[in-house]
Amino acid sequence: MSWDLVLGFFPEEVQRLILDTTISDLMINGTTGVFADRNGVLEQIPISCALTTDTLLAATLQIARKLGQNLSDQNPVLNTRLPDGSRVAVVGPPASINGITMTIRKFNHWYTSDQLIASGSLPVSVRDFVIQMMLEKKNGIISGGTGSGKTTLMKALLDHIPQQERLIVIEQPAELKVAHSNAVRWEAVEAIPGQVAITPSQLLAAALRHRPDRIIMGEIRDECGYDLLQAMNTGHGGTLSTIHAKSAWDALNRLSDLALSARPNLNHAFVRSETAEAIDFVLYCERDHTGRRRVRELIAVTGYAHSEQSFETEDIYRASSATV
Repeated sequence: MSWDLVLGFFPEEVQRLILDTTISDLMINGTTGVFADRNGVLEQIPISCALTTDTLLAATLQIARKLGQNLSDQNPVLNTRLPDGSRVAVVGPPASINGITMTIRKFNHWYTSDQLIASGSLPVSVRDFVIQMMLEKKNGIISGGTGSGKTTLMKALLDHIPQQERLIVIEQPAELKVAHSNAVRWEAVEAIPGQVAITPSQLLAAALRHRPDRIIMGEIRDECGYDLLQAMNTGHGGTLSTIHAKSAWDALNRLSDLALSARPNLNHAFVRSETAEAIDFVLYCERDHTGRRRVRELIAVTGYAHSEQSFETEDIYRASSATV
């Protein structure tokens, strides 16, 4: 399925925005306005023909039904994707006050690490350090806020993994385009009528039985962080994942907190030391006020100080406030 099957249910102006390759995120705020992230800059898009709730509902229902899902007053939240990689997130009435809120994230272009370096998003020294760590089967996290370029950077780094290696990629939703011929792609899904939930933790447990050279976790969101730590600390090196955090150092705290949410009876210091044992490096990406996405920090994790209850890290790279 591609946009061709549902595009006609949108007004022509919205169709053009969906197909516009300069737009990465299209945000339809019900009947109150349309906004777009174009080349990293958020702007309001004037629409000559006012959007109506009925128009947006018709388009949303078509997307949901063709993917075997549903949107209703009893189930007003929809998070799905199209096979072309586009991610569609919807909140409908009664939760969304001004009609249906729809956010479409498109991956119009996947960048190589050389292209990210040329654009000023990735310092060559950072790229080379991280690739060497990955080739040594070290474990890493790419952290940052929403829209900071975590997934784009991950794809560029994954391209440097030897092609003969077997990757098992776990995402929710699936969006990475992995070039390896022996890459297995799994997608965690939420429960819908007629289908039980398949959690990242379940897929992670299954991955261990499918002879992975590396496990790639698209994003750590919940208690699967605990299972990922256990996998990394029992011999499964070369793992790469993403996580929402406000700094590279904060990513370690967040991963520990997510792991603890799965096993609240565990000792906090023990889980944090397990995190330090599992993770070798952390990248932090940001999108600054101009819309530019860049790597801001790279740290190496060297241990955990129990006496100070603090992660021990080494700064490998830290961008200035003005330049990369």
